[in-house]
Amino acid sequence: AGYIKAFNPQPFHLEMGATEDEIAAYSIAMLEEQILMEGPNEIAAIMMESICGAAGVLIHPEKYLQGVRALCDKYEILLILDEVMVGFGRTGKFWGFQNYEGVVPDIMTSAKGLSGSFLPLSVVGVKQEIKDHFMTSPLGWGATYQAHPVALACAYESVKHMVKEDVVGHVKKMEPIFLNGIQSLIDEHPSVKQGRGIGLFGCIDTINAEGRLTQPLQGPITERNIEFKKALAENGVYGLLRLPLMHAAPPLIINEEELLDGFDRVHAALEQSLDKDFK
Repeated sequence: AGYIKAFNPQPFHLEMGATEDEIAAYSIAMLEEQILMEGPNEIAAIMMESICGAAGVLIHPEKYLQGVRALCDKYEILLILDEVMVGFGRTGKFWGFQNYEGVVPDIMTSAKGLSGSFLPLSVVGVKQEIKDHFMTSPLGWGATYQAHPVALACAYESVKHMVKEDVVGHVKKMEPIFLNGIQSLIDEHPSVKQGRGIGLFGCIDTINAEGRLTQPLQGPITERNIEFKKALAENGVYGLLRLPLMHAAPPLIINEEELLDGFDRVHAALEQSLDKDFK
């Protein structure tokens, strides 16, 4: 038992094609080679995020995720999609995988939005045939806090409210404003190399005057990170910051005025801090 890592279809510095379709085809070909090298019979499942969250809100080319689904079907490998960050409306769809036509996982994990983060609760969803297997071949273990009634009651009310108030529809309505805000950061600040988003989930990549990342993706926090976080706080923006990435995941009920105000504050912090390298 163990795991192996597969190639990311959206690396920062590599170019694999001019279009998303070419990138998807290249990445799927590499993944199939890896499956054949390891041996399909040795692989129980492929597990991945529907949209990579902490890595920088990396939105897979549609044909990539469709291709992964096809490879899993071809080699009888289960597809597990992690929806902890993007499930329950974050992307403007109830589930993140619904942004990719024809893609349905065999197993899905989720949490966070399930209870509105008021109480800790996670969930695993499986296809009917997998459920049927464990009904006749149960595992002999459980979890201490499994199916806690208070957490389940919280989740029930949270999801009921989301459906009643059409929270997912509101996220989709706010998406153009949110994406325009990200684009304005790219257009107006030399320290912002690129950015991307979907629904109310986004990220920007920051660079220095030499065109390199403001700090390595791995390693200790740098003075630039501390300086930028201080500038954000001085402008009323608080949260976790780990350069070179800056994530944004505002409340799903945020309105247009609040979104625009938030982006104005980030603009000011960038001018006070990271943009100074370019002057």
